Amino acid sequence: MEANEADGIISFIARSIGAQENAVRLLTSLFLGYPFAFFHRQFLHGKAAILQHLYFISVGLWICYFNFGFAVIHSLANILLIYVLLVTVGGTQLSVGLALIGNMSYLLYGYLLPKDTDNYDISWTTPHCVLTLRLTSLVFDIYDGRRKQNNAKLSAEQESTALDKVPSLIEILGQTYYFGGFMVGPQFSMRRYLDFVNGEFSDKITGGPPASVKPGLSRLVLGLCYTLLFQILSVYTPDSYLTDPEFLNSTLLYKLLYILIWGRVFLFKYNGCWLITEGACLVTGLSYNGKDKNGNDLWDGCANIIPYYCEVGDTGQKLIQGFNINTNLWMAKYVFKRLKFLGNKDLSQLCTLLFLAVWHGTNSGYFINFCLEFLIIKCEREVGSVVDLNPTLHAIHTSKLTYPIIWFIKRCCILIGLGYALIGFALLDFDKWLTVYNGTYWLPFIIYLTVPIWKVPLKVIFPPVKSRQNGEQNHNTDKQSKTE
Repeated sequence: MEANEADGIISFIARSIGAQENAVRLLTSLFLGYPFAFFHRQFLHGKAAILQHLYFISVGLWICYFNFGFAVIHSLANILLIYVLLVTVGGTQLSVGLALIGNMSYLLYGYLLPKDTDNYDISWTTPHCVLTLRLTSLVFDIYDGRRKQNNAKLSAEQESTALDKVPSLIEILGQTYYFGGFMVGPQFSMRRYLDFVNGEFSDKITGGPPASVKPGLSRLVLGLCYTLLFQILSVYTPDSYLTDPEFLNSTLLYKLLYILIWGRVFLFKYNGCWLITEGACLVTGLSYNGKDKNGNDLWDGCANIIPYYCEVGDTGQKLIQGFNINTNLWMAKYVFKRLKFLGNKDLSQLCTLLFLAVWHGTNSGYFINFCLEFLIIKCEREVGSVVDLNPTLHAIHTSKLTYPIIWFIKRCCILIGLGYALIGFALLDFDKWLTVYNGTYWLPFIIYLTVPIWKVPLKVIFPPVKSRQNGEQNHNTDKQSKTE
């Protein structure tokens, strides 16, 4: 099929479903991951690593060109810069600092280029977000490997990804352009990729490809469901309606209910994309993650979403744990935990969210989104400590009789809160999200910012009881919170 014919088909599909051409191209690239994955299973699994690297490089470069044309040069240039850095000063603190500055600077350069619209555009910076984190973590992992050689104590998490030598350029290119993770993620370490191409995830009995087709196709089906739901429901919940005079002049209750529903629909497109690309990773076998306690294979090594948490989670912490998992784990491992020297958990989290906002882009909407996310999590911890330490509140919260009602109330509140945060993420422009926030009287911000005030009478009415049992329970809660 010639390029003009392919462009014509993409344009026809985009017009037919009312979508942008670049979005159709991206989704087409994700679907193409399945024939590419089955080809790898059939002809390249268990073959020499060099053949697999070359396959992933050629396919990934084609996908990049199919979506962004000659802008493929940006990913190649960034990879070469990091490779030169690694072979010259790799394994040092200097390499880590230069990688962070260099990778983020290149990404920000892309963000600052003129855009066609004020809305989010799918451009070469879309996969470059993924590339930025992947190359940065590679430098960190080699630094950890050098520390390990010098008898420094690493965490179990750092041990699992530390590298004792700089990978070859072809290995770095193969990991980068692996079709299952190039466009929208997920993040996965070089250690995982090398284990994969070296056959570590093969079927232990036959030595052939792992039994991962069924779980892979199940993720494809689920991803399709999310994608179809978004395409259907987004017609009735457009982003533009948030700034429409009809919405702004409606009642506050109506606005909050719309934000709740709109926020859920808005995230469906991300859920769909991540599930579809995860399925391709599963088919190849990259997602292997050991065995559970019953000896069954685990296939969640590249999972970027836990649908159960997304659909029934009643706290911001649960929803965050189930959404964009690998990016959140990356931020925790390479930013949050590395800021331990600050000596303040809230400050470390705030710096991490600031980094996350800049990584997404320079628009003010990203910053207001993650600012509110920080306040939501902090509010949950503050109120949660009061509930956990008071026997009456704790009993009501855990009672089988009252739990469904409490769950429904909490679920609605958190969906409104996170939906409110997503307004900035979706509208991006300062004037747009400010108009919506003014129209809703900044209500969630007022609630979350005044927690220190209304927490005082709450503790007076429901004072903490420092019994042995409750003390142990609070200790366990703090321990779990630190883990998360």
